[in-house]
Amino acid sequence: MFSDIHRFVNWLRRRNPHADTAKSYRYHLHKFTEVVGDCPPETVTLHDIDDFIEFQAERGLKSSSINRSLTAVTSFYRFLADEDSTIECPVLRHRHWLRDHQRLPRAVPQTEVEKLFAVIHDIRDRAIFLLMLRSGLRVSEVSKLRLQDLFLEERPFRLRLQGKNGKERAVYLSAKTGEALQQYLAQRPQTCNTAVFLTYALKGIGVRGIQKRLQRYCQKAGVTLTAHQLRHNFANNLVLADVPVTSIQKLLGHVWVGTTQNYIAANDAKVKADFIKASEWLEAWQ
Repeated sequence: MFSDIHRFVNWLRRRNPHADTAKSYRYHLHKFTEVVGDCPPETVTLHDIDDFIEFQAERGLKSSSINRSLTAVTSFYRFLADEDSTIECPVLRHRHWLRDHQRLPRAVPQTEVEKLFAVIHDIRDRAIFLLMLRSGLRVSEVSKLRLQDLFLEERPFRLRLQGKNGKERAVYLSAKTGEALQQYLAQRPQTCNTAVFLTYALKGIGVRGIQKRLQRYCQKAGVTLTAHQLRHNFANNLVLADVPVTSIQKLLGHVWVGTTQNYIAANDAKVKADFIKASEWLEAWQ
C-alpha cells in the first residue's frame, strides 16, 4: 500500500502543486496505514474502516476531522479504481461518515462475546483476545508486547506498556487472563525473538494478522465484532462497576480524560442507574 500512496500523493502534487491537499491527504493516509499496515489496498474491508474510525475517535478527534480522513481514503481508492476497476472503496457513506456527535463502538452483548470465545480454541489467540476484552489492550499494544513487559510472578498479574511520549502504563490482568497467557507461554517456541505472540514462522504477529484472525473467528461464530469493540466492552464494564473516571483513563491509556468521559456519557444504563439511585436518596428526605 505504501507505494500506491506515494504514487497517489505525487499525482495530487502534479495536479495542483500549490495546494495543501497532497500534504493533508498524505498525513491522513499515513494514519490509515497505522491501522491496516502495508497491505494490498484491495484487501482492506469495511471492518478495517470501522477500526480506523475508532482509532481516531479514541484519540479525541472530532467527527469533522475523522470525516476528512475518510475523504482522503475515498479519494485514494478512486485513484486506484481509475487504474483497476476491480478495486472497490471500503468506505461506505451510510455506515462510516459521522454526524456532529462523536460515535463510539456499539456495546457488545454478552451473548456475542460468549459465542466468539466458544470458537477460539487456539491458546495463543485466546490469550490475545482476552487481553483486549478483560484488560482493554489495543491491537497495536498486543502486537508490540515483549517478554520483558510481562510480570506474571506478581499478583495481580501485570504488564508494562509504552504509551505516547514514552510514558509507561501499567496494565493489570484478571486471574483468567493471566492464566491464559501463562498457558500460551508454556507452549511458546523458544526463540531469540522477544515478541510475546509469535506466528508459526516465529515472527511477531502484526496488527493485520490479529485483525484477520478475529474476522475468521467472528465468521465462524456468526457474530460481527471489531477488535476495538472488545476494548470498548472492557471500558463499558468499568463504568458499570463504578470505577472512577481517572482510574479508567489510566487503565485505558487515554491521553485526554475527555475521551474517557465519552464512554460514561454514552452509557445509558449507567445514567439510568445513577438517576434511580439519586431519586431514592432525594425522596427519602421528602
